[in-house]
Amino acid sequence: MVDSNRKKALRILRGIFILVTVALLVTLMICAVLHAGELEIYLPDENKAADYRPDSNLVEVRPSPAGERRMIVSSNSRMPGKVFIENPNGRFEYVRVLPGGILYDMSRGNFSGSREATTIIQIYVLTVTLLSAFSLVFRCKFDLFSYSTLYMGGSMLFLSGLSLDLLLNVIRLWLHPDTYFMLSVYSSLKGAANTFMLLTLPFMLLVACSLVISNISLIRHEGKRFSNMLAVIMSALIVVGYIGYFVLDNTFVMGSELQMRIYGTVTSVYTTAFVYLEAMLISAMMCGFISAGKKPSYDRTHMIILGCAIASDGTPLPLLRGRIDKALDFAKEQRRRSGIGIRFVPSGGKGPDEIMAEAEAMEQYLVSKGVDADDILPETKSANTKENMRFSLEKIRADSPGAKIAFSTSGYHVLRSGMISREEGLDAEGIGCRTKWYFWPNAFIREFVGLIAGKWKEHVFWILFFVGIFSLINMIMPM
Repeated sequence: MVDSNRKKALRILRGIFILVTVALLVTLMICAVLHAGELEIYLPDENKAADYRPDSNLVEVRPSPAGERRMIVSSNSRMPGKVFIENPNGRFEYVRVLPGGILYDMSRGNFSGSREATTIIQIYVLTVTLLSAFSLVFRCKFDLFSYSTLYMGGSMLFLSGLSLDLLLNVIRLWLHPDTYFMLSVYSSLKGAANTFMLLTLPFMLLVACSLVISNISLIRHEGKRFSNMLAVIMSALIVVGYIGYFVLDNTFVMGSELQMRIYGTVTSVYTTAFVYLEAMLISAMMCGFISAGKKPSYDRTHMIILGCAIASDGTPLPLLRGRIDKALDFAKEQRRRSGIGIRFVPSGGKGPDEIMAEAEAMEQYLVSKGVDADDILPETKSANTKENMRFSLEKIRADSPGAKIAFSTSGYHVLRSGMISREEGLDAEGIGCRTKWYFWPNAFIREFVGLIAGKWKEHVFWILFFVGIFSLINMIMPM
Protein backbone atom coordinates (compact mmCIF):
# COMPACT_ATOMS: atom_id res chain seq x y z
CA MET A 1 0.00 0.00 0.00
CA VAL A 2 2.82 2.41 0.91
CA ASP A 3 4.68 1.53 -2.31
CA SER A 4 1.50 2.11 -4.34
CA ASN A 5 0.96 5.54 -2.76
CA ARG A 6 4.61 6.41 -3.39
CA LYS A 7 4.33 5.56 -7.09
CA LYS A 8 1.07 7.51 -7.33
CA ALA A 9 2.67 10.58 -5.74
CA LEU A 10 5.63 10.38 -8.15
CA ARG A 11 3.22 10.12 -11.11
CA ILE A 12 1.41 13.22 -9.86
CA LEU A 13 4.71 15.10 -9.62
CA ARG A 14 5.61 14.09 -13.19
CA GLY A 15 2.18 15.23 -14.31
CA ILE A 16 2.69 18.63 -12.68
CA PHE A 17 6.06 18.99 -14.44
CA ILE A 18 4.37 18.30 -17.79
CA LEU A 19 1.47 20.66 -17.00
CA VAL A 20 3.83 23.49 -16.05
CA THR A 21 5.82 22.96 -19.27
CA VAL A 22 2.66 23.04 -21.39
CA ALA A 23 1.59 26.22 -19.56
CA LEU A 24 4.97 27.77 -20.41
CA LEU A 25 4.60 27.02 -24.13
CA VAL A 26 1.03 28.33 -24.25
CA THR A 27 1.95 31.50 -22.34
CA LEU A 28 4.92 32.17 -24.65
CA MET A 29 2.67 31.76 -27.69
CA ILE A 30 0.16 34.23 -26.25
CA CYS A 31 3.00 36.63 -25.44
CA ALA A 32 4.29 36.37 -29.03
CA VAL A 33 0.83 37.08 -30.46
CA LEU A 34 0.20 40.07 -28.17
CA HIS A 35 3.56 41.71 -28.88
CA ALA A 36 3.95 40.80 -32.54
CA GLY A 37 4.44 43.68 -34.91
CA GLU A 38 5.94 46.13 -32.42
CA LEU A 39 9.36 46.70 -30.86
CA GLU A 40 10.69 49.45 -28.61
CA ILE A 41 14.32 50.51 -29.14
CA TYR A 42 16.29 52.64 -26.68
CA LEU A 43 18.46 55.01 -28.69
CA PRO A 44 22.01 56.18 -27.83
CA ASP A 45 22.52 59.53 -26.12
CA GLU A 46 21.69 62.65 -28.14
CA ASN A 47 19.67 60.63 -30.67
CA LYS A 48 15.95 61.30 -31.13
CA ALA A 49 13.39 58.90 -32.51
CA ALA A 50 11.86 61.62 -34.70
CA ASP A 51 15.10 61.79 -36.76
CA TYR A 52 15.08 58.13 -37.80
CA ARG A 53 13.68 56.86 -41.12
CA PRO A 54 13.46 53.23 -42.35
CA ASP A 55 15.01 52.36 -45.71
CA SER A 56 11.88 50.41 -46.74
CA ASN A 57 8.16 50.41 -46.07
CA LEU A 58 8.44 47.07 -44.28
CA VAL A 59 8.30 48.90 -40.96
CA GLU A 60 7.17 52.25 -39.57
CA VAL A 61 8.82 54.22 -36.78
CA ARG A 62 7.54 56.77 -34.29
CA PRO A 63 8.67 58.29 -31.01
CA SER A 64 7.49 56.59 -27.83
CA PRO A 65 5.20 58.55 -25.47
CA ALA A 66 7.65 57.54 -22.72
CA GLY A 67 10.49 59.66 -24.14
CA GLU A 68 12.12 60.93 -27.32
CA ARG A 69 15.05 58.50 -26.96
CA ARG A 70 12.65 55.58 -27.24
CA MET A 71 11.66 54.59 -30.75
CA ILE A 72 8.66 52.40 -31.52
CA VAL A 73 9.16 50.22 -34.58
CA SER A 74 5.98 48.63 -35.93
CA SER A 75 5.15 46.43 -38.86
CA ASN A 76 1.96 45.02 -40.34
CA SER A 77 3.91 42.68 -42.56
CA ARG A 78 3.96 38.98 -41.87
CA MET A 79 6.72 38.46 -44.40
CA PRO A 80 10.35 38.25 -43.18
CA GLY A 81 12.88 40.90 -44.12
CA LYS A 82 15.68 43.23 -42.94
CA VAL A 83 15.43 46.99 -42.47
CA PHE A 84 17.98 49.73 -41.76
CA ILE A 85 16.52 52.64 -39.79
CA GLU A 86 18.82 55.64 -40.28
CA ASN A 87 19.14 59.23 -39.05
CA PRO A 88 20.84 62.23 -40.72
CA ASN A 89 23.95 61.85 -38.55
CA GLY A 90 24.74 58.45 -40.01
CA ARG A 91 23.49 56.47 -37.02
CA PHE A 92 21.29 53.50 -37.81
CA GLU A 93 19.37 50.69 -36.19
CA TYR A 94 19.25 47.26 -37.81
CA VAL A 95 15.93 45.43 -37.47
CA ARG A 96 14.78 42.09 -38.81
CA VAL A 97 11.15 41.13 -39.36
CA LEU A 98 10.74 37.46 -38.48
CA PRO A 99 7.92 35.14 -39.58
CA GLY A 100 4.73 35.90 -37.67
CA GLY A 101 5.52 39.59 -37.35
CA ILE A 102 8.09 39.32 -34.55
CA LEU A 103 10.58 42.20 -34.78
CA TYR A 104 14.18 41.54 -33.80
CA ASP A 105 16.79 44.18 -32.90
CA MET A 106 19.99 42.93 -34.52
CA SER A 107 22.18 45.25 -32.45
CA ARG A 108 20.90 44.34 -28.98
CA GLY A 109 19.18 40.98 -29.37
CA ASN A 110 15.82 42.34 -28.15
CA PHE A 111 12.65 41.12 -29.85
CA SER A 112 8.94 41.84 -29.60
CA GLY A 113 7.94 41.08 -26.00
CA SER A 114 11.46 39.95 -25.06
CA ARG A 115 11.29 41.26 -21.47
CA GLU A 116 7.90 39.64 -20.91
CA ALA A 117 9.02 36.35 -22.50
CA THR A 118 12.18 36.27 -20.39
CA THR A 119 10.12 36.91 -17.26
CA ILE A 120 7.78 34.04 -18.15
CA ILE A 121 10.76 31.73 -18.67
CA GLN A 122 12.20 32.84 -15.31
CA ILE A 123 8.90 32.03 -13.58
CA TYR A 124 8.94 28.62 -15.28
CA VAL A 125 12.55 27.86 -14.28
CA LEU A 126 11.85 28.97 -10.71
CA THR A 127 8.70 26.82 -10.58
CA VAL A 128 10.55 23.78 -11.94
CA THR A 129 13.36 24.39 -9.43
CA LEU A 130 10.87 24.45 -6.54
CA LEU A 131 9.12 21.33 -7.88
CA SER A 132 12.52 19.62 -8.19
CA ALA A 133 13.37 20.56 -4.60
CA PHE A 134 10.01 19.22 -3.38
CA SER A 135 10.46 16.06 -5.44
CA LEU A 136 13.97 15.59 -4.00
CA VAL A 137 12.67 15.93 -0.42
CA PHE A 138 9.89 13.45 -1.19
CA ARG A 139 12.27 10.98 -2.82
CA CYS A 140 14.78 11.26 0.02
CA LYS A 141 11.98 10.28 2.39
CA PHE A 142 10.31 7.52 0.37
CA ASP A 143 12.62 6.58 -2.51
CA LEU A 144 16.13 7.35 -1.29
CA PHE A 145 17.88 4.30 -2.76
CA SER A 146 17.14 5.21 -6.36
CA TYR A 147 19.29 6.65 -9.10
CA SER A 148 16.35 8.92 -9.95
CA THR A 149 16.82 10.58 -6.57
CA LEU A 150 20.49 11.15 -7.31
CA TYR A 151 19.66 12.64 -10.72
CA MET A 152 16.94 14.80 -9.18
CA GLY A 153 19.42 16.18 -6.66
CA GLY A 154 21.88 17.11 -9.40
CA SER A 155 19.12 18.67 -11.54
CA MET A 156 17.81 20.71 -8.62
CA LEU A 157 21.28 22.08 -7.89
CA PHE A 158 21.87 23.11 -11.50
CA LEU A 159 18.39 24.60 -11.86
CA SER A 160 18.92 26.62 -8.68
CA GLY A 161 22.02 28.24 -10.18
CA LEU A 162 20.26 28.83 -13.50
CA SER A 163 17.19 30.31 -11.79
CA LEU A 164 19.30 32.73 -9.73
CA ASP A 165 21.28 33.86 -12.76
CA LEU A 166 18.14 34.28 -14.87
CA LEU A 167 16.43 36.24 -12.07
CA LEU A 168 19.30 38.73 -12.00
CA ASN A 169 19.00 39.10 -15.79
CA VAL A 170 15.25 39.72 -15.59
CA ILE A 171 15.74 42.39 -12.91
CA ARG A 172 18.36 44.16 -15.06
CA LEU A 173 16.12 43.99 -18.15
CA TRP A 174 13.28 45.74 -16.33
CA LEU A 175 15.32 48.23 -14.29
CA HIS A 176 17.87 49.19 -16.97
CA PRO A 177 16.25 48.57 -20.37
CA ASP A 178 18.38 51.32 -21.96
CA THR A 179 21.72 49.70 -21.06
CA TYR A 180 21.00 46.01 -20.48
CA PHE A 181 19.90 44.00 -23.51
CA MET A 182 18.93 40.45 -24.46
CA LEU A 183 22.39 39.75 -25.89
CA SER A 184 23.62 39.72 -22.29
CA VAL A 185 20.86 37.24 -21.39
CA TYR A 186 21.84 34.97 -24.31
CA SER A 187 25.45 35.09 -23.17
CA SER A 188 24.35 34.19 -19.66
CA LEU A 189 22.32 31.22 -20.89
CA LYS A 190 25.21 29.98 -23.03
CA GLY A 191 27.42 30.19 -19.95
CA ALA A 192 24.99 28.54 -17.51
CA ALA A 193 27.57 25.89 -16.63
CA ASN A 194 30.18 28.62 -16.04
CA THR A 195 27.80 30.36 -13.63
CA PHE A 196 27.21 27.12 -11.73
CA MET A 197 30.96 26.58 -11.39
CA LEU A 198 31.43 30.09 -9.99
CA LEU A 199 28.52 29.74 -7.56
CA THR A 200 29.83 26.45 -6.22
CA LEU A 201 33.52 27.46 -6.22
CA PRO A 202 33.72 28.28 -2.46
CA PHE A 203 31.98 25.04 -1.51
CA MET A 204 34.08 22.92 -3.86
CA LEU A 205 37.32 24.47 -2.59
CA LEU A 206 36.18 23.68 0.94
CA VAL A 207 35.46 20.10 -0.13
CA ALA A 208 38.86 19.83 -1.80
CA CYS A 209 40.68 21.10 1.32
CA SER A 210 38.67 18.76 3.57
CA LEU A 211 39.50 15.79 1.36
CA VAL A 212 43.24 16.55 1.52
CA ILE A 213 43.23 17.03 5.31
CA SER A 214 41.30 13.81 5.96
CA ASN A 215 43.41 11.90 3.46
CA ILE A 216 46.69 12.96 5.06
CA SER A 217 45.37 11.75 8.42
CA LEU A 218 44.19 8.48 6.84
CA ILE A 219 47.61 7.82 5.30
CA ARG A 220 49.32 8.55 8.63
CA HIS A 221 47.06 6.06 10.42
CA GLU A 222 46.70 3.30 7.81
CA GLY A 223 49.57 3.61 5.36
CA LYS A 224 50.21 4.93 1.87
CA ARG A 225 48.23 2.74 -0.52
CA PHE A 226 46.42 3.66 -3.71
CA SER A 227 43.02 2.93 -2.14
CA ASN A 228 43.92 5.42 0.60
CA MET A 229 44.77 8.15 -1.93
CA LEU A 230 41.37 8.52 -3.65
CA ALA A 231 40.37 11.64 -1.73
CA VAL A 232 43.63 13.40 -2.66
CA ILE A 233 43.13 12.42 -6.30
CA MET A 234 39.54 13.74 -6.26
CA SER A 235 40.73 16.97 -4.63
CA ALA A 236 43.37 17.39 -7.34
CA LEU A 237 40.77 16.79 -10.07
CA ILE A 238 38.52 19.47 -8.59
CA VAL A 239 41.34 22.03 -8.44
CA VAL A 240 42.68 21.16 -11.92
CA GLY A 241 39.12 21.34 -13.28
CA TYR A 242 38.67 24.87 -12.00
CA ILE A 243 42.12 25.93 -13.22
CA GLY A 244 41.19 24.65 -16.69
CA TYR A 245 37.96 26.63 -16.58
CA PHE A 246 39.68 29.89 -15.61
CA VAL A 247 42.32 29.38 -18.32
CA LEU A 248 39.64 28.88 -20.99
CA ASP A 249 37.46 31.71 -19.68
CA ASN A 250 40.32 34.22 -19.66
CA THR A 251 41.83 33.26 -23.00
CA PHE A 252 41.50 36.15 -25.48
CA VAL A 253 40.32 34.84 -28.84
CA MET A 254 39.79 36.83 -32.04
CA GLY A 255 38.49 35.65 -35.37
CA SER A 256 35.38 35.19 -37.45
CA GLU A 257 31.97 34.65 -35.92
CA LEU A 258 32.27 30.92 -36.69
CA GLN A 259 35.64 30.72 -34.92
CA MET A 260 34.23 32.53 -31.90
CA ARG A 261 31.27 30.16 -31.81
CA ILE A 262 33.56 27.13 -32.02
CA TYR A 263 35.65 28.48 -29.14
CA GLY A 264 32.49 29.09 -27.09
CA THR A 265 31.34 25.56 -27.87
CA VAL A 266 34.66 24.03 -26.76
CA THR A 267 34.43 25.96 -23.48
CA SER A 268 30.82 24.88 -23.06
CA VAL A 269 31.68 21.22 -23.63
CA TYR A 270 34.38 21.41 -20.95
CA THR A 271 32.27 23.22 -18.36
CA THR A 272 29.12 21.17 -19.02
CA ALA A 273 30.91 17.83 -18.54
CA PHE A 274 32.63 19.14 -15.39
CA VAL A 275 29.41 20.58 -13.95
CA TYR A 276 27.53 17.33 -14.58
CA LEU A 277 30.03 15.34 -12.52
CA GLU A 278 30.23 18.12 -9.92
CA ALA A 279 26.42 18.20 -9.52
CA MET A 280 26.35 14.41 -9.20
CA LEU A 281 29.09 14.53 -6.54
CA ILE A 282 27.24 17.14 -4.47
CA SER A 283 23.95 15.27 -4.90
CA ALA A 284 25.63 12.02 -3.82
CA MET A 285 27.07 13.79 -0.78
CA MET A 286 23.61 15.05 0.22
CA CYS A 287 21.94 11.67 -0.32
CA GLY A 288 24.86 9.90 1.37
CA PHE A 289 24.58 11.95 4.55
CA ILE A 290 20.81 11.47 4.61
CA SER A 291 21.23 7.72 4.08
CA ALA A 292 23.78 7.43 6.86
CA GLY A 293 21.43 9.08 9.36
CA LYS A 294 18.18 7.44 8.33
CA LYS A 295 16.63 4.70 10.49
CA PRO A 296 14.37 1.88 9.29
CA SER A 297 10.92 1.38 10.75
CA TYR A 298 10.90 -0.90 13.78
CA ASP A 299 9.09 -3.80 12.11
CA ARG A 300 11.98 -5.60 10.41
CA THR A 301 12.11 -9.39 10.42
CA HIS A 302 15.63 -9.84 9.00
CA MET A 303 18.84 -7.83 9.25
CA ILE A 304 21.59 -8.33 6.64
CA ILE A 305 25.05 -7.43 7.94
CA LEU A 306 27.40 -6.64 5.06
CA GLY A 307 30.83 -8.14 5.51
CA CYS A 308 34.31 -6.67 5.16
CA ALA A 309 37.83 -7.73 6.10
CA ILE A 310 38.46 -9.76 9.27
CA ALA A 311 41.62 -10.11 11.38
CA SER A 312 44.17 -12.87 10.84
CA ASP A 313 42.76 -14.78 13.84
CA GLY A 314 39.23 -14.70 12.40
CA THR A 315 37.80 -11.98 14.63
CA PRO A 316 35.99 -8.97 13.14
CA LEU A 317 38.11 -5.86 12.71
CA PRO A 318 36.76 -2.57 14.16
CA LEU A 319 35.04 -1.58 10.89
CA LEU A 320 33.12 -4.86 10.69
CA ARG A 321 32.51 -4.91 14.43
CA GLY A 322 30.85 -1.51 14.12
CA ARG A 323 28.41 -2.91 11.54
CA ILE A 324 27.52 -5.87 13.76
CA ASP A 325 27.09 -3.72 16.87
CA LYS A 326 24.86 -1.32 14.91
CA ALA A 327 22.65 -4.25 13.88
CA LEU A 328 22.51 -5.49 17.48
CA ASP A 329 21.59 -2.03 18.79
CA PHE A 330 18.79 -1.72 16.24
CA ALA A 331 17.46 -5.18 17.11
CA LYS A 332 17.49 -4.32 20.80
CA GLU A 333 15.67 -1.02 20.19
CA GLN A 334 13.11 -2.70 17.94
CA ARG A 335 12.42 -5.35 20.60
CA ARG A 336 11.89 -2.57 23.13
CA ARG A 337 9.60 -0.52 20.91
CA SER A 338 7.53 -3.13 19.09
CA GLY A 339 8.37 -6.49 20.67
CA ILE A 340 9.43 -7.88 17.27
CA GLY A 341 12.56 -10.00 17.10
CA ILE A 342 15.06 -10.02 14.22
CA ARG A 343 16.91 -12.82 12.49
CA PHE A 344 20.44 -11.86 11.48
CA VAL A 345 21.95 -12.63 8.06
CA PRO A 346 25.73 -12.04 8.26
CA SER A 347 26.89 -11.91 4.65
CA GLY A 348 30.41 -12.36 3.30
CA GLY A 349 32.55 -15.10 1.79
CA LYS A 350 36.13 -16.12 2.45
CA GLY A 351 38.79 -13.86 0.97
CA PRO A 352 42.11 -15.22 -0.32
CA ASP A 353 43.95 -13.96 2.78
CA GLU A 354 41.25 -14.88 5.34
CA ILE A 355 41.14 -18.05 7.46
CA MET A 356 37.33 -18.27 7.36
CA ALA A 357 34.33 -16.69 5.69
CA GLU A 358 33.45 -13.22 6.97
CA ALA A 359 29.92 -14.48 7.67
CA GLU A 360 31.30 -17.19 9.97
CA ALA A 361 33.39 -14.64 11.87
CA MET A 362 30.30 -12.47 12.29
CA GLU A 363 28.24 -15.47 13.40
CA GLN A 364 30.75 -16.24 16.17
CA TYR A 365 30.69 -12.61 17.29
CA LEU A 366 26.87 -12.55 17.34
CA VAL A 367 26.76 -15.71 19.44
CA SER A 368 29.30 -14.21 21.84
CA LYS A 369 26.92 -11.27 22.24
CA GLY A 370 24.07 -13.54 23.27
CA VAL A 371 22.28 -14.07 19.96
CA ASP A 372 20.64 -17.49 19.61
CA ALA A 373 22.32 -19.53 16.85
CA ASP A 374 18.86 -20.35 15.44
CA ASP A 375 18.37 -16.65 14.73
CA ILE A 376 21.49 -16.45 12.54
CA LEU A 377 21.43 -17.32 8.83
CA PRO A 378 25.05 -16.96 7.61
CA GLU A 379 25.60 -16.34 3.88
CA THR A 380 29.13 -17.46 3.02
CA LYS A 381 29.38 -17.28 -0.81
CA SER A 382 29.39 -13.56 -1.63
CA ALA A 383 32.46 -11.61 -2.74
CA ASN A 384 30.97 -8.12 -3.18
CA THR A 385 27.96 -6.01 -2.20
CA LYS A 386 25.87 -7.14 -5.18
CA GLU A 387 26.38 -10.78 -4.21
CA ASN A 388 25.81 -9.92 -0.52
CA MET A 389 22.32 -8.72 -1.41
CA ARG A 390 21.52 -11.41 -3.97
CA PHE A 391 22.59 -14.43 -1.92
CA SER A 392 21.21 -13.01 1.33
CA LEU A 393 17.82 -12.53 -0.31
CA GLU A 394 17.85 -16.21 -1.32
CA LYS A 395 18.45 -17.17 2.31
CA ILE A 396 15.73 -14.85 3.57
CA ARG A 397 13.11 -15.96 1.04
CA ALA A 398 13.75 -19.59 1.97
CA ASP A 399 13.28 -18.65 5.62
CA SER A 400 10.31 -16.27 5.31
CA PRO A 401 8.68 -15.27 1.99
CA GLY A 402 7.03 -12.17 3.52
CA ALA A 403 10.13 -10.81 5.23
CA LYS A 404 10.77 -7.14 5.96
CA ILE A 405 14.47 -6.55 5.49
CA ALA A 406 17.03 -4.08 6.77
CA PHE A 407 20.78 -4.05 6.27
CA SER A 408 23.66 -2.78 8.38
CA THR A 409 26.87 -1.38 6.96
CA SER A 410 29.22 1.57 7.39
CA GLY A 411 27.68 5.05 7.10
CA TYR A 412 29.51 5.93 3.87
CA HIS A 413 28.33 2.66 2.28
CA VAL A 414 24.59 2.90 2.97
CA LEU A 415 23.61 4.82 -0.18
CA ARG A 416 25.30 2.56 -2.73
CA SER A 417 24.31 -0.57 -0.79
CA GLY A 418 20.69 0.60 -0.83
CA MET A 419 20.80 1.18 -4.59
CA ILE A 420 22.34 -2.24 -5.16
CA SER A 421 19.68 -3.81 -2.93
CA ARG A 422 16.99 -2.23 -5.10
CA GLU A 423 18.63 -3.63 -8.24
CA GLU A 424 18.67 -7.09 -6.67
CA GLY A 425 14.98 -6.98 -5.77
CA LEU A 426 15.21 -6.13 -2.07
CA ASP A 427 12.96 -3.41 -0.72
CA ALA A 428 15.40 -3.00 2.14
CA GLU A 429 16.12 -0.12 4.50
CA GLY A 430 19.66 0.57 5.65
CA ILE A 431 21.44 1.72 8.77
CA GLY A 432 25.00 2.98 8.94
CA CYS A 433 27.52 2.71 11.74
CA ARG A 434 30.00 5.43 12.58
CA THR A 435 33.53 5.38 11.23
CA LYS A 436 36.60 7.40 12.13
CA TRP A 437 36.40 10.95 10.74
CA TYR A 438 39.49 10.60 8.59
CA PHE A 439 38.23 7.36 7.01
CA TRP A 440 34.83 8.69 5.90
CA PRO A 441 35.81 11.08 3.03
CA ASN A 442 38.16 8.67 1.27
CA ALA A 443 35.68 5.82 1.63
CA PHE A 444 32.84 7.97 0.33
CA ILE A 445 34.86 8.98 -2.75
CA ARG A 446 35.36 5.28 -3.41
CA GLU A 447 31.60 4.81 -3.12
CA PHE A 448 30.97 7.73 -5.48
CA VAL A 449 33.33 6.25 -8.07
CA GLY A 450 31.41 2.99 -7.66
CA LEU A 451 28.09 4.79 -8.22
CA ILE A 452 29.36 6.39 -11.42
CA ALA A 453 31.05 3.23 -12.69
CA GLY A 454 27.98 1.10 -11.94
CA LYS A 455 25.87 3.18 -14.36
CA TRP A 456 28.61 4.51 -16.62
CA LYS A 457 26.56 4.11 -19.81
CA GLU A 458 23.75 6.24 -18.41
CA HIS A 459 26.18 8.90 -17.23
CA VAL A 460 27.93 9.00 -20.60
CA PHE A 461 24.54 9.38 -22.30
CA TRP A 462 23.48 12.29 -20.07
CA ILE A 463 26.86 14.01 -20.34
CA LEU A 464 26.67 13.79 -24.15
CA PHE A 465 23.03 14.92 -24.05
CA PHE A 466 23.74 18.07 -22.03
CA VAL A 467 26.96 18.76 -23.92
CA GLY A 468 24.94 18.54 -27.15
CA ILE A 469 22.30 20.97 -25.87
CA PHE A 470 24.79 23.62 -24.73
CA SER A 471 26.91 23.15 -27.85
CA LEU A 472 23.80 23.78 -29.97
CA ILE A 473 22.94 26.85 -27.88
CA ASN A 474 26.44 28.24 -28.43
CA MET A 475 26.29 27.61 -32.18
CA ILE A 476 22.85 29.10 -32.91
CA MET A 477 22.17 31.76 -30.25
CA PRO A 478 22.87 35.40 -31.14
CA MET A 479 26.27 36.69 -30.09
